[in-house]
Amino acid sequence: MPDPITAMAGSRLGANACLPYRWKPRYPARVGVMPREGGNADVRWFDVEPCYVFHPMNAYDDGQTIVIDLVRHARIFDTDLTGPNEAPPTLDRWSIDLTAGKVREERLDDRAQEFPRIDERLAGRRHRYGYAPLFADVPEALAKHDLDRCTTEVHSFGGGREPGEFVFVPRHENAAEDDGVLMGFVYDPATGRSDLVLLDAASLETVASIHLPARVPSGLHGNWVPDGQ
Repeated sequence: MPDPITAMAGSRLGANACLPYRWKPRYPARVGVMPREGGNADVRWFDVEPCYVFHPMNAYDDGQTIVIDLVRHARIFDTDLTGPNEAPPTLDRWSIDLTAGKVREERLDDRAQEFPRIDERLAGRRHRYGYAPLFADVPEALAKHDLDRCTTEVHSFGGGREPGEFVFVPRHENAAEDDGVLMGFVYDPATGRSDLVLLDAASLETVASIHLPARVPSGLHGNWVPDGQ
């Protein structure tokens, strides 16, 4: 969020009272598609059901269809201006049919989740696995979605602990898509401290937990950089 807007949010009018964003159900929603080598005149617009999207998981070409996996908020900044609390964000898929000029929308997982990640080597290409922390039914858990088999495995951290965004790190340069570890911070409200947790991406079993002396704020995103870079 731009700094001026952040400053306004903390004004005497109360948190977020001055945010310029409001939900307008009469406004349509659409997705713009532009060829990689194209320009403004080449953009095509495709209508979707009104919603709000913070984070896509990935997108890729499948013939004359563009597939986008994303976390969809049904609405935001309608009755609650403090954040995305209007409805549970779900994992959805939009298939943009470039020939028919339409978008097919489908629900992949209806549990509340956010901050989806994949094996970053597959960004812009077809992926099989996606990972996202859950926030409602199992709030102390991380989900692993197998999008080929349409199944989901869940790792629970237990005890009310709160996972943040988890990043996939391949075991080596040519490792398989889920051959590696998932790294992320997990906060324990009972102790006020965080752990850096490593999970085996294939089995979701704990590989290691590094106990930190203080809390690490959740932040918005996690990233991993190989040693020496």
